[in-house]
Amino acid sequence: MNKLEMLPGAPNEIVMQRDFAAPRHLVKRAMTEPELVKRWQGNSRSALISVTIDARPGGTYRYVYRTPDGHEFSFAGVYREVSDERTVQTERFNDMPSEALITTTLTEKAGVTTMRVVMAFESAEIRDMVVKTGMADGAAESYDNLEALVTGM
Repeated sequence: MNKLEMLPGAPNEIVMQRDFAAPRHLVKRAMTEPELVKRWQGNSRSALISVTIDARPGGTYRYVYRTPDGHEFSFAGVYREVSDERTVQTERFNDMPSEALITTTLTEKAGVTTMRVVMAFESAEIRDMVVKTGMADGAAESYDNLEALVTGM
């Protein structure tokens, strides 16, 4: 399958797209069931050590990661919309006051699921700070792990 693509978006957005050689229902399960998320989230820079997910409108989630040097950080938010095709959720990094709005769409065609993620930040400056962290490389590695998981399910 194709690797992660970074696509143009609004100045305050990060837009990512990737295909998975699996039906949408498996990709959706892998993205919303904690035990499955633990098997693909994280990368060589940080390991996922804790995950809670209540994937329903008004439900919350929290991911806690640990870097090789022992530093911990988290992402948490609230689900606003959850369906087989689309999830909309807020996201805060380490309980910072600023939050992003994440919209994920899953489109299936002939057994291949295309995931499109739009991360909308409060400003272009915040978006640029996120990009500078190397998040695209970490996301690409995690999505490679997701591909391996769903093709084996």
